Amino acid sequence: ADSCEKMASSMGATARPASLNGLQATALQVVRQHFGDHTEVICAALVRYPRRTLKELLGDTDIAVGQLRNCLLILLQHNLVTAAIDSSKQRSAGQVLYSFSQEAAALRLRFPKFVAHISKVLGEKDGLLGERILEAVLENGRSSWTMIWGQIKSMCEADGCPEERVQKVGDILVKSKYIVRVIPVSERVEPVVHEYTAPKKATAAGKRKAAQDAEDRESKARKMDMGCMIANAVKDESEGMTESITNQGALWHVNPPAFAWDLRAIAIERVMIDRFGASSASLMKLLLRTVRSKSLQPNHVASCTVPAASIDAILAAHRQQPEDIGIQVTWETLSDQLDSLCQDNFKCLTKLLTGTDGATYKPDLHLLTSHLRQHVMERVIEKKFTPKGRRIFGLLLVHKYLESKTVWELAMLQKKDANDLLCRMLKAQFVQMQEVPRSADHNAQRTFFLWNIDLTKVCALVTDEMYRNMALILQKRDDRRRECDEFVGAGGDIDDLTSSQRKEYEALEAQVEKLNAAILRLDETLSLVSDAT
Repeated sequence: ADSCEKMASSMGATARPASLNGLQATALQVVRQHFGDHTEVICAALVRYPRRTLKELLGDTDIAVGQLRNCLLILLQHNLVTAAIDSSKQRSAGQVLYSFSQEAAALRLRFPKFVAHISKVLGEKDGLLGERILEAVLENGRSSWTMIWGQIKSMCEADGCPEERVQKVGDILVKSKYIVRVIPVSERVEPVVHEYTAPKKATAAGKRKAAQDAEDRESKARKMDMGCMIANAVKDESEGMTESITNQGALWHVNPPAFAWDLRAIAIERVMIDRFGASSASLMKLLLRTVRSKSLQPNHVASCTVPAASIDAILAAHRQQPEDIGIQVTWETLSDQLDSLCQDNFKCLTKLLTGTDGATYKPDLHLLTSHLRQHVMERVIEKKFTPKGRRIFGLLLVHKYLESKTVWELAMLQKKDANDLLCRMLKAQFVQMQEVPRSADHNAQRTFFLWNIDLTKVCALVTDEMYRNMALILQKRDDRRRECDEFVGAGGDIDDLTSSQRKEYEALEAQVEKLNAAILRLDETLSLVSDAT
């Protein structure tokens, strides 16, 4: 926390927030290391005062107007800052408001994993080309095909790859939604903010009229939503048939939800293997692959919902991409296996009965990702409070509310050890105590003290601590890189160093590599915790 405050104090006094949480500290570190000090000052000002105009940012940052515009353009290009027209009455109409996305900045730490994932998905034949296309898009933030090909043309021609083959790989990335088209400002739909009106005096007739109006509005909204869903589905289907990376005037940017879906599916497969075995895990993997395309549609991403799939759709997905799942892929076998998963106490799958497609099956991603998150929390508890603390934590997660004596008995711990662990965990806010008085005077001798856990709060605490540690590691890596540069000197060469100096230089480089590995490991854990929504 002290290092986060020191990092914040290095910014301009007018822009520096009073305090930074873990995500803010990490996001600002990433922005500074990737785009420079001025962009960090601008983002820090937007952290302190969200939704600011250009004139307000000039006063917040003391940066020259030309430099400020250039920095904002860079941040907009890389999807870190968004611009929206102010529709409220607090400012003059038509002003542009800028906002900083801390999550998008922290997500840049996951870009190397995105590139490695593309290589694995496309295989040996097209993996290298997919990496080059994705790296070109990531480097520019938003890129047209002309920009992408201009950046990778020399490397592809050196390997003997014609432009047509690279285009086909790019179309695969578009079809799989790893890169998506940037929506023009003219096509964006801003949410309508309804103005507040003072409530009128309620009467019987007014209540009846209000109830009828509410029912009419709800019915109209349902019809509009259904019409929009059908129109969007038809539009997405028609666009998906003609969408190509070479489309004239199209700008492309990376679609993080697609990578988050794939990486989460890999983690869920591990959970299913541990609980049900390889065959059930492969079946769940096939089901997730079947619903992937619909799940990545904007309406499902915005509402965090997962569609269901029929057995016929699962069979079609398997025929499109055959894969050995350990069982015979027939209608009857899939029906039996999916029904058994629905009947299991884990409830990771729900069977829905519809009139058109018959039975459909919907994976409960919220339950599965919550299980992943709980496993991460238990590992953190074990490191902080020993395996005995993890035993108490797991016990309270199962039984919700327990008295101290019950905790000692069920955890099979001595009274002194259990009380010590409970007090330490209470001080760290990993457990809570609920008082249930048996008398009006709240006498302690006639009061039950029940231990319980708020997993959402615990997850928020651990996530913030992880982001704070991430900010410290990023700062440390930046310091080591600076030491490496100073060691060689401006315009110098490693060959000019003596043997002892070279050893010191190589030791610094080894530290940088270890810090890079630590950043990737910590970010992988953060992806399990932060994506478990």
